[in-house]
Amino acid sequence: MRLSKRLKAISEFIDNNDKIIDIGCDHALLDIYLCNEFDNIKIIASDIHEGALKNARNNIEKYKVQDKISLRLGDGLSIVNTDEIDTILISGMGFRTIKDILSNTEKMINVNKIVVQSNTDVVKLRKFVIKQGYKITREKLVKDDDIIYTIIEFKKGKEAYSYDEIYFGPRLLDNKDDLFYEYYSKKLLKYENLLLQLPKYEVKSKLHHKKLIRIIRRTLIIK
Repeated sequence: MRLSKRLKAISEFIDNNDKIIDIGCDHALLDIYLCNEFDNIKIIASDIHEGALKNARNNIEKYKVQDKISLRLGDGLSIVNTDEIDTILISGMGFRTIKDILSNTEKMINVNKIVVQSNTDVVKLRKFVIKQGYKITREKLVKDDDIIYTIIEFKKGKEAYSYDEIYFGPRLLDNKDDLFYEYYSKKLLKYENLLLQLPKYEVKSKLHHKKLIRIIRRTLIIK
């Protein structure tokens, strides 16, 4: 099976014996791939759209993994019992939706690992999940169809982070590869252009963008 670069990168954060709920599974190709990679993995593939689950069911039957994946229609964590999962997988959603899902703390008692790829507000995501009692253990940038995505793995535990670590990602700062420089160089250009366009009375916004420009330049070592 061929996965997109984004989904293939997400699969690298999953381990054998994980008891997963894939929230917003869509076509379930990632789940099918994981079933073929690991012998002892358990997956609940869920979605709020009946059409998505129909596509997922067709793919699961096509690849003959019906005995390894449980399909469920419903919203977030509402369709699982606490003893069924220890890993949450969410990809391709925005921060607000992810926040709503992960606010259901009653269903997360046994959740040790959260793997997330958010399409928006990655910094807010880091702050929120950390406050939920998790620490950042692994991160990865992946480029797929000219879009650079951030994948984050959280595990239960506490760890203190600086402002720069929350903004850039502590594990990404540990290994600033070519994709890191490309991603934040683009962000720097974006913020510089926005700063030029902001009216004078937008004092708070100007100060905020100046701060972001300053820390990105410092991290990329641009004078």
